[in-house]
Amino acid sequence: MDHATFAQLLRKWREKNHYSQRDAAEVLRVSKRSLENWEQERAMPQGFGLQAMLEIIQPKGNRK
Repeated sequence: MDHATFAQLLRKWREKNHYSQRDAAEVLRVSKRSLENWEQERAMPQGFGLQAMLEIIQPKGNRK
């Protein structure tokens, strides 16, 4: 995924780690509703929250 959206990266990370949405939300320290909204592209984390999420979910080889 060269130009993956945040939602795609998040879902791919969650599925790769075999996390339910509830489990992933717990790991990321956000509400399940926030995670659902991000995966459905209804919302996105902002500022440092977005940066922190990308550090967790983005594959190490794809970081720039």
